[in-house]
Amino acid sequence: MTRPYVDRRKGPDLWIKLLTWSGLISGASLVAALLITALAKPEVETFFDRFYNLRLRRAWDMELMQYIFYLLLLCLFSSIGGLIINSRRKRRKDDHTRASLIVMLGISLFGLIQYLILVSHHG
Repeated sequence: MTRPYVDRRKGPDLWIKLLTWSGLISGASLVAALLITALAKPEVETFFDRFYNLRLRRAWDMELMQYIFYLLLLCLFSSIGGLIINSRRKRRKDDHTRASLIVMLGISLFGLIQYLILVSHHG
């Protein structure tokens, strides 16, 4: 006589929770960096700016750019940490690599390279 299968797990373990938090931290820091980038970029001249002869900021706001740099670093390190946890955790056939962490890692690397290029050209 076989006993019926009983799932005794009480929910996700610590590693799965850390993996989830890693994804959330990466995503939140990436979104924050994108929002700050919208504030830090040079202002675009419109018809009304020309008509009323308004002064616009023509260069990147380097103080805000420092915040973007730190947010992208946070995204990069939390993505790397999540991918390390994910690689150690993949034991079952139905476990998968979290593509969102790979995408956020790539975007944060690209953003950091762009930041370094901008800083080197800015002076």
